[in-house]
Amino acid sequence: MEHLEAAWRAFRQLKRRWHGLIAGCLLWLIWMVFGFWATLLLIILGGVGFVVGRIMEENESWKDVIDKLLSERFDG
Repeated sequence: MEHLEAAWRAFRQLKRRWHGLIAGCLLWLIWMVFGFWATLLLIILGGVGFVVGRIMEENESWKDVIDKLLSERFDG
């Protein structure tokens, strides 16, 4: 477990450009292993899961979230 903590600390000390490079390489690897459509579905479902988790953390109702999204888009 100490090795994981040391690796995590080293990762967090890297500059953001290296985080982006690593994320891009991981995305490419997933794309090559699973294919384009499976990777696209993974990204979409991951995004939906993130949004649902954020809503649940903030204890907001779905109606409030939809009202916020629509009011921001359609307000003149």
